[in-house]
Amino acid sequence: MVEYGKYSNDLYELQASRWEWKRLKAKAPKNGPPPCPRLGHSFSLVGSKCYLFGGLANDSEDPKNNIPRYLNDLYILELRPGSGVVAWDIPITYGILPPPRESHTAVVYTDKDSKKSRLVIYGGMSGCRLGDLWILDIDSLTWSKPSLNGVAPLPRSLHSATTISNKMYVFGGWVPLVMDDVKVATHEKEWKCTNTLACLNLDSMAWEHIVMDTLEDNIPRARAGHCAVAINTRLYIWSGRDGYRKAWNNQVCCKDLWYLETEKPPAPARVQLVRANTNSLEVSWGSVSTADSYLLQLQKYDIPAAAAAMSPANPVPSVPVNPPKSPAPAAAAPIVQPIAHAGITLVPQAASLPPTTATIQVLPSIPGSPIAVSAVQRPQTVPAVLKVQAPQSTVSSPLVTVRPAMQIGKSPVTVTSLPPGVRMVVPAQSAQGTAIGSSQPMSGMAALAAAAAATQ
Repeated sequence: MVEYGKYSNDLYELQASRWEWKRLKAKAPKNGPPPCPRLGHSFSLVGSKCYLFGGLANDSEDPKNNIPRYLNDLYILELRPGSGVVAWDIPITYGILPPPRESHTAVVYTDKDSKKSRLVIYGGMSGCRLGDLWILDIDSLTWSKPSLNGVAPLPRSLHSATTISNKMYVFGGWVPLVMDDVKVATHEKEWKCTNTLACLNLDSMAWEHIVMDTLEDNIPRARAGHCAVAINTRLYIWSGRDGYRKAWNNQVCCKDLWYLETEKPPAPARVQLVRANTNSLEVSWGSVSTADSYLLQLQKYDIPAAAAAMSPANPVPSVPVNPPKSPAPAAAAPIVQPIAHAGITLVPQAASLPPTTATIQVLPSIPGSPIAVSAVQRPQTVPAVLKVQAPQSTVSSPLVTVRPAMQIGKSPVTVTSLPPGVRMVVPAQSAQGTAIGSSQPMSGMAALAAAAAATQ
């Protein structure tokens, strides 16, 4: 919309490598006129073709005399990389066309098994909010209206719909304030914004029940006309506007950014022993792309008398042949192995510091697994917390080296060889705590036994 009642059908291309805009002059279709000026349409990319559907046009030549006309036409814009030539096409479709609409959503879903793509049209506005769903099979260009199971959300327009895996997440938009008993409404008296979230399984075509963490201040406020995008398994929501009922002159624009975790991040690879000697342990683990932080737990391990008497000839855990030389923590990640107690914990921190040696006081740990990684909520009795924030990297796995300090009086634990982006946080020392260094030093065999106990 250029101004009220005046719409545009201009086509632009952004050269993302140079951040340069270019206006495209697409060739008209051979079998009809080009798309008329409109707003509220959808524009979806499938392969090298863009599918333009629906929208709202003004049938009046005078913009002040707005005569709305809802559209349900379908155009295909074929992109030819490198040639700079684009052309519109009016495809011949089969089945029953969806009713005209604007401010709907269109998502593309490609089946993993059959590799077939479908264009899913949902909701919109045509004098009243719509809650129907239509599918265009891309290969056969056939429209269909599937029957849906589950509890459907309220009809809506100016919402967002985003596919993550085989599910379509619908968020926000304008919904009717009061639903009439009439099944087919032609107009609405009042409407409002919503911040509800709905999830449609695109394989079973069923609306699924969502259980969300809806504590105070941790859910986006109601909005419409916002942007949404999926990155890995996260749904990001940006901006939008909120208006109460018909108060068009009193709308509030949002400028906040939210993301929704749709799945638990997977567990990273098992913690591996890189090298160990009488006074140090080096461990590493695989990264997880959707993770924010790693929780690494180190605990004092008292070797039983029988284990202490083992001869060096007995088998010991193997060590990787080629340990990483200059590793850096990748995208930090929680994992799902539940560990009850923690000694040293790694969580994100924004500061970026050079890899220097620092010391922290550590309270005695409760017996348990000496080395483990976990994302479980910790009680307030965690002895010490070591916060780490590293730049995004997928080159190598995170590596942490832990060494005991030389100062026997202070008896700290010294953490060295940490990559850039590491910051030490020292919690208050409990009066009842004693330092780890006050006990007998751990022998090399004890260090190896401690690392071996890291596995289940």
